Amino acid sequence: MISVNYQKAIKATPDQIFTKLIDHPNLDQFFNAKFAVIKEQDDGEPLGGKGCIRKISIFGVSFLEEIIAANEKEIRYRVLNDFPVKNHLGVISFQTQKHNTTVSYCITCQSPWYLPRFILRKVLAKDIRNCLDNLGAMYDPR
Repeated sequence: MISVNYQKAIKATPDQIFTKLIDHPNLDQFFNAKFAVIKEQDDGEPLGGKGCIRKISIFGVSFLEEIIAANEKEIRYRVLNDFPVKNHLGVISFQTQKHNTTVSYCITCQSPWYLPRFILRKVLAKDIRNCLDNLGAMYDPR
């Protein structure tokens, strides 16, 4: 099992960050991928929330992710169909710290047989770091 974690303090409220990260069609401003909503959220959930299924296209590969929880404290999602990785779970949590929000982003998954774990870990770590750095720069452009 691979586990990748990254934290960043961002000068925004948890609600502001949640709103940006649940806006699936516009996530390409933070990630090096394209996102498209395939299925809307469950009834009574926030736009893009629990039950939403999104299609991710990256490096010529497409796969589906499902939002399994979404609120102002965290977003949880999983890759469907064990492709391109198995048992993938992403958890993004938000904790208020004075004038900032600490965003913790954790991905756990299993690497497929054809992809060495150290390469997958490096790719995931870079993607998470870039996402949170891009998000932070939106609220604190230096």
